[in-house]
Amino acid sequence: MTVFLVLAVVVFLIFVVVGLRLGSPAVVSPVKYFFVDFTGYLQKGLSGPSRWGKKIWRSYLALQDVELENKVLRQEVVQLQKEIGRYREALIANARYKRLLGIKENVGVTVITANVVGVDLAPWLATITVDQGRKDGIKPGMVVMSGAGVVGQTMETSLHFSKVLLLSDYNSAVAALIQRNRARGIIKGAGEGRCYLAYVEKVVEVGDRIITSGTDRIFPKGLLIGKVSSVTEGSIADLFQEITVTPAVDLKRVEEVVVLVTNQPFVESRH
Repeated sequence: MTVFLVLAVVVFLIFVVVGLRLGSPAVVSPVKYFFVDFTGYLQKGLSGPSRWGKKIWRSYLALQDVELENKVLRQEVVQLQKEIGRYREALIANARYKRLLGIKENVGVTVITANVVGVDLAPWLATITVDQGRKDGIKPGMVVMSGAGVVGQTMETSLHFSKVLLLSDYNSAVAALIQRNRARGIIKGAGEGRCYLAYVEKVVEVGDRIITSGTDRIFPKGLLIGKVSSVTEGSIADLFQEITVTPAVDLKRVEEVVVLVTNQPFVESRH
């Protein structure tokens, strides 16, 4: 292969020399054209890798730019998701505060808004701690509500915090009325966010609304406690039904409350 290449170059040079000596266009022109084509193809071949390299480099830079842009976009998406979360939380909180303000208008007494800062997790306890205390005017024995209804009553207060006994605590008892037929009973705590209605005649139906009767001198009359969720007939010797009441407030998820400022003393009910 090398020998043929050398012969081709020698022949080419002979043609060039002869053409130049004779000065014949017929001889020089084909040689010149061949020489131009030869060098052109050679330059094209040599410049090809350079062009490919430039294309590859430009593609690499473009990919780098796309990756950077994607990174920026991902960060913006994360930031927007955080902002949406904050706005959604603010909207939900605003709705809760509106319900709390509605309580103030309905009860017609001074109320103090407080945030829940602690929850007792022991299964035999149902109490929460709020971030308002004696310096804010809260005393033991005051009614605690949320936007939906009764939560419980304050049982202990310090200068800056108060402990609230929830309706579902085993030590809780609230004088109650069946709103539909005005039958009286006692709402008692059953633990795990549940309550039951005791000492009431057999006139209860599932779905009945239970409100405070006011006869315990702690809870004002007419506050919503919850609804009857089940009614079970007692034994022949038992004069009363077994009545489960679902509180109007989800006692496991309370976040803000209002405390009704009254002068009623705290009465710890144990039944």
